[in-house]
Amino acid sequence: MKKQILFALTFLAGLSLLTTQSIATEILFAAASADITPDGPVALTGYRSVRVSKGIHSRCTANVLALESREGEKVIDQAILVSCDLCVIRPGIQDGFREYVADRLPGFDISKLFLAATHTHAAPVLLQDRYNEKDYGDAMQPKDYVPFMYERMADAVVKAWEERKAGAFAWGLGNAVVASNRRAVFSNGKAKMYGNTNSSTFRRIEGFQDHSVDILCFYDEAKKLKATAITLACPSQSVTGSMVSADFWHDVRKQIHQRHGEGITVLGFCAPAGDQSPRLMYRKKSEARMDRLRKMTRTQELGRRIANAFDDALEVIAQDIQSDVALVHSVERVNLPGLKVRKSEYEMAKKICDALDAKDEMVGPDWWTRHFYGYVLDRYDAQQKADPVYPVEMHTIRLGDVAIATNPFELYVDYGVQIQARSPAEQTMLIQLAAPLDFAYYAPTPRAVEAGGYSAEVTHNLIGPKGAQILVDETVRAIKALWGESEKKAAKP
Repeated sequence: MKKQILFALTFLAGLSLLTTQSIATEILFAAASADITPDGPVALTGYRSVRVSKGIHSRCTANVLALESREGEKVIDQAILVSCDLCVIRPGIQDGFREYVADRLPGFDISKLFLAATHTHAAPVLLQDRYNEKDYGDAMQPKDYVPFMYERMADAVVKAWEERKAGAFAWGLGNAVVASNRRAVFSNGKAKMYGNTNSSTFRRIEGFQDHSVDILCFYDEAKKLKATAITLACPSQSVTGSMVSADFWHDVRKQIHQRHGEGITVLGFCAPAGDQSPRLMYRKKSEARMDRLRKMTRTQELGRRIANAFDDALEVIAQDIQSDVALVHSVERVNLPGLKVRKSEYEMAKKICDALDAKDEMVGPDWWTRHFYGYVLDRYDAQQKADPVYPVEMHTIRLGDVAIATNPFELYVDYGVQIQARSPAEQTMLIQLAAPLDFAYYAPTPRAVEAGGYSAEVTHNLIGPKGAQILVDETVRAIKALWGESEKKAAKP
């Protein structure tokens, strides 16, 4: 209780600074980058079966932004954001990293550090038992990769934290066509992720497509650009095969470095995009032709579009670079009601699991299927004793007139739109696949659940539309609190 009271007093003290015009605050920041790519083979995650890397398409990095707000010598609040070229932040990884680096960050509240994944499907496996294989031969094992990653990432976090200095901040909004809705709906009303649109039964793309690009820029006292955080509603999933890859984020960084200087740290984040991806659903031939004429790969073209959106905003926001910027950072645990498994879904899952268990050996996708359907059985058994509830860690940050909010899911675009529309901030940056729970799961809409298909079915749908709506409402409530506005607390599960 004492800790809760102390947090509340600290939060209110920070909030009062934002609503008192006469008190000047300053923003301190620093940024750093770490290469988290092994030079040798490593097990890769992102698909139904593990792959051992055969080379490096582009190097995966962890990019760090350390922030602190002060009034004179008094620290008001802090945050450390880490953007990781990983598929997802697996269970225990964030907590393990916080414990690993905490002693090297004196004076920093370690709960205010969070990791977020760009969701590349060509990143190293983080858990030794994530796939059926317990050993990956001569490749770097996950149990060895994680300490390797921790060491490099910690050096970058400590560097950023120790080098923070007074600076300035600007923000803007751009647009880039990078993602498209990946769910095709057919004449029978059913939907399929990456469904064949070249079919007489194809009727429409299911949902809204978000092409916005949120851009935060950080400058030194001489107004020289030092770091940027860029968020868009698209997982980095253009690269397939067996090559380690940061996907299009590598090309974004390369373009920005070429145009503005090698020393700029570029953090890439994925906004709510559970039903979006960079894979084209139609106009495939015309897009491929344009790539050929530009002599660019797909990731290079997407990187060009994002870098162009960055440049377009950068020129405009140069008119409004601010140094008197307050920071308030709230961290909450929110309980979300779980989606209950229906008896028919349980029976279907059991039938599939029994058939797989009867095999002499499960290989590749078999194990992936058994894992997810097996978890449906576990969820059904658990809900006989108590209604499912899933606690999630939620960060909400006020940085001047900008709101930043995280969630651990692959949240469908519609939910992100709701938060954006209801937020009181001038600009709202949403980051998904951050501070995760046990698994990274989709949060689909009611229409998606009705249409079915991967990402909307019970195997990958942990909280359902009810839980997702509560997450939206709780996020809006937390953002409004940072602006001194009240919102009725969402219904308890």
